[in-house]
Amino acid sequence: MTLILVAGNTPSSGATTVAVGLAHRLAYAGHNVTIERLDGDARAVADAAAFATLDFAASTGMPIDARLSATDSTTTILEAPAGADAAALATRLGARLVVVGPAGTVAPAGATLIVNHGDTTGLRAIGEDRLLAAPTVQRLIEASGAQVLSRSRSGEAAVCEHLVIGAISHDPADAYFQRFPRRAVIARAEKVDLALAAMLTGSECLILTGGHEPSPYILDRAASTRDTTLLLAPGGTVETMRDLEGTFGTASFSGEAKVERIGGLMRVAIDDATLATILG
Repeated sequence: MTLILVAGNTPSSGATTVAVGLAHRLAYAGHNVTIERLDGDARAVADAAAFATLDFAASTGMPIDARLSATDSTTTILEAPAGADAAALATRLGARLVVVGPAGTVAPAGATLIVNHGDTTGLRAIGEDRLLAAPTVQRLIEASGAQVLSRSRSGEAAVCEHLVIGAISHDPADAYFQRFPRRAVIARAEKVDLALAAMLTGSECLILTGGHEPSPYILDRAASTRDTTLLLAPGGTVETMRDLEGTFGTASFSGEAKVERIGGLMRVAIDDATLATILG
């Protein structure tokens, strides 16, 4: 049995993202992988739930304490809670330690450092990535105080990589919106043409601003297609965008798109020699 502890040097350093990427890298290298979240901070429940959705690693889906037993055939990854003394915890568990932090982070002796939020992705480094930082629809709802008028099939779990204000362009609205993958469109509730174009092009989320009751055409379209989550924000467009500015990089890691992205990045960041070092 091999036990690996993944710990961030600060909250929001990306330990969950790296733990999932490491599990992906190990699984596709032929290892039987288990991934668990240690209890002890506010994000433990959400992180553990995200681990349970992975199809390449086993997980209980619930935060666990540090007392762990695993079979000899399992490579187990544990994510440490924020603020934990990672070196002491790794020693107590008999685990290999992987530290996640920005450039300049000093890892304890014997630990493997993965630089996150770097300038580029390379050996033992993950570059800043828009998709990995992108908020979910749920995070946008929380930040804007919006009312949910209609849910898409993906619902609040959908990831919004781009926040796009209703087209201010000489291009038709549908062509304008299609430039931005995985988008949330923000538009005044009375702009029926923009709202319909946003839904026609499959936007993950449409946030109507101004607090006014939208046209029945918009409500009917959202309910019938269920491709776009429809929200009604209480403030105007400018105020809503200000509310949403800080959502990137603050949502818990989740979603198939993010899992696929970190899996690809970790294939570059962790070569065979680094993987052997981590495994000891």
